[in-house]
Amino acid sequence: MVRMRHSPDRHSLRISFNDLPDDVLIIVCSQCQLDELLALRLTTFRIRNLIDHHLATIAPAVGRSSLPLAGLLNAPLPNRSCYTIEWLKALIPRQLAAILVDRHRSSVDGTQLRYGIPAEDPFGEELRERVANGWCVLRRLSRISEQVYDLDPRLVLKSSTDLAWKVVNPARFKFELFRQREDLVLTRRLAYVEELPSHLARDYRLMFMLLSSAFRTSVSNYGDDYKPWVFDWGCGIDGQRLLRRGNSWLTWFLLNEGPDLFWQQWQMLPADEPNTKNYIRDRSIETWFGKNKADPEDFIRQFLAKEWEDVNEKWHNIQRDHAQKVHRAMEEKATKGMTDFASTSPIVYFTQYAEVRRQRELSGLPPVAETLSHVPFHIDFRCPEELFQKFCALRQEKASAIANPSTARN
Repeated sequence: MVRMRHSPDRHSLRISFNDLPDDVLIIVCSQCQLDELLALRLTTFRIRNLIDHHLATIAPAVGRSSLPLAGLLNAPLPNRSCYTIEWLKALIPRQLAAILVDRHRSSVDGTQLRYGIPAEDPFGEELRERVANGWCVLRRLSRISEQVYDLDPRLVLKSSTDLAWKVVNPARFKFELFRQREDLVLTRRLAYVEELPSHLARDYRLMFMLLSSAFRTSVSNYGDDYKPWVFDWGCGIDGQRLLRRGNSWLTWFLLNEGPDLFWQQWQMLPADEPNTKNYIRDRSIETWFGKNKADPEDFIRQFLAKEWEDVNEKWHNIQRDHAQKVHRAMEEKATKGMTDFASTSPIVYFTQYAEVRRQRELSGLPPVAETLSHVPFHIDFRCPEELFQKFCALRQEKASAIANPSTARN
């Protein structure tokens, strides 16, 4: 008589990811993208300890996997002990800096070669390091907001009366909680800026000057394919300057969201997907409308610059005011005791690089490889109607002058 063998329960054969042998886990971790590894490291104590213990093997592999074209960032370190979690995390602001300095060339019409430095050119290391510092400061400012908004309302509101509004008048409670959260965010940010070394404040201003150039309302951005700059009166006229100075609601949005916005659009999302290039634009518009009753699509479809109005003026005025105060404090910190105002401008670096590039060309050296031309760098908004009409008028005048040179001289 044949004895039947008992087949093991399929569920008993399953093992969790955490139970895999170390050598298998090391291989898996080495194949991860940067964001994936940082998230995986937070899952269990065993995974965290394994990653930390084998970082000399895992970190360089993750760097190459995440940034395959970044030769300078992935250059071998002098000692295996230099590969740390901090080194991995620093790849994010360093890559954002490389993109910002490189792609800035496409933000200045007619002077692309002058105002930027390719990501793989060692000449740009000093500027990229300073810009990376600026990204780190922005990340800290955004984390302050995250921390405050994670607090229980009882730790934010100043009195029991404020809490009582939740039952008596929910709308008032909601606004009061928002206002006091934003006040607390501002207080903590100003305290952070006060303790910030002056050179980091200058690096932040340098980074933000470059960053503002990514936001465009150029005359080529005309038509319904482009959404309007709905955040401020003027609809994007002089928007870059307002953004840098903190006078735009969009400044508050960037302070609140931090570098993650740009990491997603410039690095993580598929560059060939149509929606990727509008990721930051659409997120900003969505946040500006919030939970307002106005339908964003209807508002934009019927948008008229002359009839612009804020859909949530009471809240947005607080956000604009606080963003302006943070940037004013940063400016004061950056310029305190400073005699060389060029230290907060990238132009000196770009001018020096233009000469270096010219000398290389004269010497017959090949240009540095371009690795970031695929990045969806710009955040494009519709050209304000007023600017577009002025452009059309000037173009017509120029065409008339060319057609009738004698009339133009008279």
